[in-house]
Amino acid sequence: MHSATSIDHHPRLRVGPAIAVYVWQYPLRLVHWGLVICIGALSFTGYYIHDPFIVGQTSTKFLMGGFRFAHEAFGMAFIAFFLLRFYLFFAGDRWTQWRAMVPLRKEQWKEMAEVAKFYAFLRPTPVSKVGHNAMAAFSYIGIYTMVFVEIVTGLVMYNWLSHSPILTPLVGWIPRFVSMPNIRLIHFGLMFAFIAFGIFHVHLCLIVSSAEKRGLLDSIFTGYKIIPVDELEEDDRKAIAAAPGKNVHR
Repeated sequence: MHSATSIDHHPRLRVGPAIAVYVWQYPLRLVHWGLVICIGALSFTGYYIHDPFIVGQTSTKFLMGGFRFAHEAFGMAFIAFFLLRFYLFFAGDRWTQWRAMVPLRKEQWKEMAEVAKFYAFLRPTPVSKVGHNAMAAFSYIGIYTMVFVEIVTGLVMYNWLSHSPILTPLVGWIPRFVSMPNIRLIHFGLMFAFIAFGIFHVHLCLIVSSAEKRGLLDSIFTGYKIIPVDELEEDDRKAIAAAPGKNVHR
């Protein structure tokens, strides 16, 4: 029998007994939807701060001040969700920890090539995985890096006006090396990168979910995916082999 995660010349979806597996923990789903909401709110308020598009008569005395306050409030929530995700890199289950994200093994790079073939319509079926496939996992490293840069540039701009005694030692030195106009440009430009990734992410999820029919889209709400039993057993063996001596839990 072909392994669901093996790379062969005749890829196929696995059939046979399957069970519902709790793959995405509640804290991870909380982070996912928290970041989605924050990015939406921050994009809207941030674009208004960049280019005020609401003009005319209004009963609001200080409309820009309201937008700035909302932007800063959602920014603090954005930081909190990012810190929670960073914690889960070490405290989450095996599909959430950093080992599932960083391609340290040759097998993961081969898997990324096979996933790319599916996205390019050169492979008829997606690479079957319990958690993220290698390409999706690696892409999240890039996304979280962008989140970190967005947070740092936002704090630099906030500290530029507030001169916080806490933030100044942390980020007050950055404008000495990167000018404030460039920091604003980076911060504003990353907003479009997040929007583009969101569109691409939903598109690929729809394609994979339609091909697999294993509850991929439902899983980000419920946490459960439908996994063939033998694939789950193989995933258990690989997890133990990748982290010998550790308590590999799910």
